[in-house]
Amino acid sequence: MFFLSLIFSLIAHANLRELPINLGALQNDVDLIYPSYFTLEVSTDTKNSAQFICSKNKHLIKISASTAETPSTLYKALRELGFLFPHPRWQITPSRKEIESKCGQTYSWKPTLKYRGLHLHTLHPNEWVRGFFMDKPEVALEIVRWSARNTFNILDVSLLRVPLDDISKKFSPPFELAKSLGVHTGVSLGVAFHQQNSFKLISLFEAFTGLGSTSSLKENLQKLIDALDTSFIVLEAGTSEFTGTNPKKTIEWLNLAQEIIEKNGRALFTKIHVSSNQKDEKYGNYNFLPQHAHPQVGVLPHTVMFYGLEDKIAPMYGNKNFTAIREFTLSESKKRPTWYYPETGYWVAMDVDIPLLLTDYLRTRAQDLKFLYDHQIEGQLLFSTGHGFGGWLYDWTQALLTDLTYNFDPMVGLKLLGEEPESWQKLFDYQQKHFKDLGLISMISAANLQDEFSSTHRIHDRFTMKELSQKDGEREHEISLLRSAAALWPNDIKIKDPDLSRLVLITRLRLEFALQLRESLRRDSEREGNLKSSNLLIKQAEFILAESRQDSKNYADLGMQDEWSNPTSYQFGYLYPSASLYWWKREERMVRELSFWPFTENIYDVLDIVF
Repeated sequence: MFFLSLIFSLIAHANLRELPINLGALQNDVDLIYPSYFTLEVSTDTKNSAQFICSKNKHLIKISASTAETPSTLYKALRELGFLFPHPRWQITPSRKEIESKCGQTYSWKPTLKYRGLHLHTLHPNEWVRGFFMDKPEVALEIVRWSARNTFNILDVSLLRVPLDDISKKFSPPFELAKSLGVHTGVSLGVAFHQQNSFKLISLFEAFTGLGSTSSLKENLQKLIDALDTSFIVLEAGTSEFTGTNPKKTIEWLNLAQEIIEKNGRALFTKIHVSSNQKDEKYGNYNFLPQHAHPQVGVLPHTVMFYGLEDKIAPMYGNKNFTAIREFTLSESKKRPTWYYPETGYWVAMDVDIPLLLTDYLRTRAQDLKFLYDHQIEGQLLFSTGHGFGGWLYDWTQALLTDLTYNFDPMVGLKLLGEEPESWQKLFDYQQKHFKDLGLISMISAANLQDEFSSTHRIHDRFTMKELSQKDGEREHEISLLRSAAALWPNDIKIKDPDLSRLVLITRLRLEFALQLRESLRRDSEREGNLKSSNLLIKQAEFILAESRQDSKNYADLGMQDEWSNPTSYQFGYLYPSASLYWWKREERMVRELSFWPFTENIYDVLDIVF
């Protein structure tokens, strides 16, 4: 029985290769943070501690830690000395007096999870597309350093369908840097995943017929392994997140991939999507197929938007909540490597696109992390859309919460920035009640094409503008909720950071805008007056965003707020809909003209996204 238990425990954990301590790389990075001031000394120990020892010349950080946790132990000590890295372009540096007031102190590093880090979703046109696939390699290096400095130790990047030689050349420098700083790298791609210009291993013909699929998978996967030095590879099943392939064949592909990847010293994971429209008589939910694969095929159970594993209501992709994902996570974590895979920003017509600053991303992700810790789930890979327009706050907070010292406090980042907890608590309480519990998120976000075409499998359950124009009862109910929420917005709040302050104000304006649009649908005689009010709100939001556009944290210099050519399916930066208030103006036009055609002012190339 003992041997069975031992085998079982070995199976259930990811077997990532060991990254040796590179003291030279760590010293170089510390010198970039604070030149010619610290020297490092490292010894191997399991206690993961760092002592700060002062001298007349350079000061010493003496690290005693395991090989795997040496980098994070170092960066934990730097954080205790006052160095903070909220954003890849923003470092907070203490004074020498503040640093030297801590001479002689020892700091212990206790991580909440063994594996922790970001998935950079470069299928969306963000700053990392420029960094990893285009002409701004320094952006890729920035996110690697940011990850290490914030005690993350895994970093995953979606592969776009560009030549493998180009990928190899551009990915090698940042991946080598990551390895030297103790960060495991991975890439996400598809077996047959065709959506959004994703890199894939087999063709659609091979996926649907099975003919030649095995040989193509073997050949193309080996080429990928030879081209990129990674610790793990993530494969998507299906041809899209909504369309599957033959279940039996899919399991065979995953098992074959696992065999090849293991022989090459890597680990394999596959994503578990939340779409609920794929059922098989024999296997059930297509997304849960990996439970039938080899026990070393790891899984990434996914949740979307600001909903979490324990929320009673999560009305997305045809689900009532994510109970099935939660139970799958718990079950599979006992059988195979399991990393939770939640979002810290949702791009397609939701929070990033408005833009909204949603405090439930902080609260819910902290609760989820506590759930993972309590149930001994070994890892979390955060799906990040980008760090512009407040995205940095969500990811940085999650990075901080990998430190058990902070006890899963969702406001830890805000507190370190000197923000007033009482003000933010009011926003937390308000948003949880109105945006999530009462469902106003469906009213202040926007309907995308899938929401407008489908009534049973929408990205987020909602009433579209067309439906509200036809259904008096539903419209009046939403007006009542929005009026109440607008009247109860907490006015006596103080926000120190100007970028966050602007985003909170935009969020409030969006709430009032949603109310005005619905009131515009009530009576023809009052429509023009209400639309004048909604247009005034747009002008206020544009004025506020004009300042945000210039903030370097929002990557205006990389075209993230403009239309631009890139290798994704979207020929504009991911912040373009926000910066231009695209969804606000589109909805206002629909209401003004009482024309609700789904392709009104469409900015998506559907054929490019699908094919």
